[in-house]
Amino acid sequence: MPDHTVIPMQPVEPERRLGRDPPKDYLLFSLFNTVVLGNPCCLGFVALIYSVKSRDRKLVGDLNGALTYAKTSRQINLVAIVLNVLLLVGVLVILFLFLLPMSKALVQNSSNPPY
Repeated sequence: MPDHTVIPMQPVEPERRLGRDPPKDYLLFSLFNTVVLGNPCCLGFVALIYSVKSRDRKLVGDLNGALTYAKTSRQINLVAIVLNVLLLVGVLVILFLFLLPMSKALVQNSSNPPY
């Protein structure tokens, strides 16, 4: 039975893999999609959840899990951006092709009474 106890005085760092950087978590990208764009399908919020999960996995040291969540977050963010751009283009097309000519026709009809 040993008579003494050894206490290491140097802090023990977690094992780091040389040559492999920790994956990005895309948290700011997800916050931008959630707060600024706010698309109707709530994809920005779902991407935010995956970004937080990626950050948690990275802090725990599970780089493979963090990479998986980060890729999913990036894909959802890109789909949200594309969906918002298509929605914006669709609204502009409807505005310029349908609503503006209809409003001009209404203004012309109201200025010339039929009697």
